[in-house]
Amino acid sequence: MNVCVGQFRLFLYMAGTATACTAAVLFLCGKLLEPGLRLYLPLAEPWIMAAGSICIAGLGCLYGLLWLCTYADWFRGHTIQFFLRSYLRVLFPLVRMQGTLMGKKTAVCDAYIYFMNHLVLRRHLQFQPRRVLLLAPHCLQWDKCPHKITRNIANCHQCGQCPIGDILSMTQAMGIPFAVATGGTLARQIVKDTRPEIVVAIACERDLISGMEDIAPMPVLGLLNERPNGPCFNTGVDLTALRNLLQMITGENYECT
Repeated sequence: MNVCVGQFRLFLYMAGTATACTAAVLFLCGKLLEPGLRLYLPLAEPWIMAAGSICIAGLGCLYGLLWLCTYADWFRGHTIQFFLRSYLRVLFPLVRMQGTLMGKKTAVCDAYIYFMNHLVLRRHLQFQPRRVLLLAPHCLQWDKCPHKITRNIANCHQCGQCPIGDILSMTQAMGIPFAVATGGTLARQIVKDTRPEIVVAIACERDLISGMEDIAPMPVLGLLNERPNGPCFNTGVDLTALRNLLQMITGENYECT
């Protein structure tokens, strides 16, 4: 899965807008409060204004860090990753709000997922297949299938009516644990029980983003599902993209037959 800058450029630009707007609001609040602070809290006024200036400068630095982490391989330290995750956790709701107002909410969410994937892939991490967990949503299963696979994926009869059988065949060949979850609670429980080093998740935008936030700092790679019949019903997945993604993080080579 080759994530190019064009796939997440929208998020970077809107992140810049959100950062600039937040800095502008802080600046305007400071200017509005300055006369009152000078009158009633003359000793504290310089410190409060200085704190506001530091916050504005910090926002600019964090946005710069966002760009540096996008392109520079040497920004991989745990401290830098912590600050970047904290910044993104606060920033993304503002970016999503912008996207909603512009009628581009889905596009913004997609761009954010591509960006988060890029940050993980940029670190050139490689894992043993058994330390990878592939999580898929229950809606990938054919709605008329009589077999329950959420507790035991081996119950899949690989009949070809849905992608689950092909994914199971792929993960068995590569030695990668594979599980199907009905929702976020079960997904978190599976991650806790399996204790992988990286999670590859197939889901819609909302579930992928919440899942990435829930299990941070563990690296997560998200692959959007396909929804030809609408959300949460007989969904699909790009098997070639999934195979390429798994090969990239394990170094294994598997070709569909």
